[in-house]
Amino acid sequence: MMEWFYQIPGVDELRSAESFFQFFAVPYQPELLGRCSLPVLATFHRKLRAEVPLQNRLEDNDRAPWLLARRLLAESYQQQFQESGT
Repeated sequence: MMEWFYQIPGVDELRSAESFFQFFAVPYQPELLGRCSLPVLATFHRKLRAEVPLQNRLEDNDRAPWLLARRLLAESYQQQFQESGT
């Protein structure tokens, strides 16, 4: 299910929540992420498993998987604060 994600060059080297946010260039507040990194990454993982990137052959973009993962990580981060009210 997540093969597309693991094919993104460099993703297998990510070890911390901060490294994911830096790799995918998603803005975050370190103090907030420090308090909620596990729920954010759990939500991100669920979203990754649910997504199947659609590849449009007319508009072949090598960065499409990276862009999709970036969007899902940003959504996971935002969702955490919407749910917690912070």
